[in-house]
Amino acid sequence: MVKGPSIDSSLRPASHSRKSSILHATTLIIGLLSVGLLISAGTAFFTNLKFQAPQFSNVVIGALIAYLITSLAMHNLGRFPGNRPLSYLLPAVTVSILLMIAVIILTRLEYSRTVLIISVVILPLVTFIEFRFRQKFTAGKYAVVPFGFYQNLMDVNDAKFSVMSSPSEDVNEYAGIIVDSNEQLPAEWQQFIAEQLSIDMPVIDSVSAYESITGKSPLDHYGELAGHEFLLSKTYLTTKRIIESLLIILSAPITVPLVIIVAIAVKLESKGPAFFVQRRVGKGGREFSMYKIRSMSLESEAHGAKFAGEDDPRITRIGRFIRKMRIDELPQFINILKGDMALIGPRPEQAAFVKQFEKSIPLYSFRHIVRPGITGWAQVTHGYAADEDETREKLAHDFFYVKNLSIWLDLDIVFKTIRTMLTGFGAR
Repeated sequence: MVKGPSIDSSLRPASHSRKSSILHATTLIIGLLSVGLLISAGTAFFTNLKFQAPQFSNVVIGALIAYLITSLAMHNLGRFPGNRPLSYLLPAVTVSILLMIAVIILTRLEYSRTVLIISVVILPLVTFIEFRFRQKFTAGKYAVVPFGFYQNLMDVNDAKFSVMSSPSEDVNEYAGIIVDSNEQLPAEWQQFIAEQLSIDMPVIDSVSAYESITGKSPLDHYGELAGHEFLLSKTYLTTKRIIESLLIILSAPITVPLVIIVAIAVKLESKGPAFFVQRRVGKGGREFSMYKIRSMSLESEAHGAKFAGEDDPRITRIGRFIRKMRIDELPQFINILKGDMALIGPRPEQAAFVKQFEKSIPLYSFRHIVRPGITGWAQVTHGYAADEDETREKLAHDFFYVKNLSIWLDLDIVFKTIRTMLTGFGAR
């Protein structure tokens, strides 16, 4: 059995291969030098400032830190399935520059407006060039060993992968080898994999490659979960909860008045309470009361719980708007402060549906390892689930989130949630 293959980061978002790490470190150093030299050249051309002047050095140091943040964000956010790294260039550079300006102003550091403008021009330019350079060296086609979990991968993207006919096939032109690390390979194929690893050819697990392209984990091939080797970072989960709670408290002056205004509008439009309390299943399978602004008619669940459909007649006029903008979810900030939920995580489901899915979908309870969230990876990539088949698909995305839990994946979900709110993707 092939164990512990190195993972190529162009296919596996949560892991770094040695080759990819060296490439990123090299381009990062070249980028930092380029930013410093170009800002210096621009300063010498447009101003009479000396390089040792604090007006120059303060801005340059800030620009280098801003570039470091931008490059790191582009490198990590660009790894997730379905992402176009270039689309993160403008927001990443903008946030970095705003942080730099804020620090300079708040600390009352001396600075030159001209040098600052030069930095604003140089940062996105160098970041773009660095991205294109790395993209050129990480692209390529992959050879697939035809055993175990590989057919699903071929069905996803057969243009990027080529199934090998024998272990004697020439693979020098490929960017890496993909193999099912949980499959017992014939002796000649084991020898082939060992030889490729010895010459530093990237060898990638087939399930990892599938997850990194589709953004979901296969429900019938769960590798390390079956071996009970899966562990979450308690430090990150604790830090995540603290940060989310602080964000909710700081945003209260905006969210509380908004909730009150919407609640009054809901009350005026239709009879019944403005708020809706429903039992949902959270971490560890424990039930809790989830709070929402009511978006449906008072008799919406008179005949039991059921999924919302397209143009559902139970949804009120105001309800349709607040569901699209996710405003109806704001009262769940209380659930987050209580510890029932998180800002980001698998969406909590009603107890009646959970009991049904646990019987028909293997490992459904796996999504209860983490606190449920207001938004999550499944919501921003798959959308709304209206039946059992769509729930299976959504569960595969939830698996991916839990297995790849990180600050960068959470940040990516935040960006996608903003896009979802603007487009109404997945709202019903």
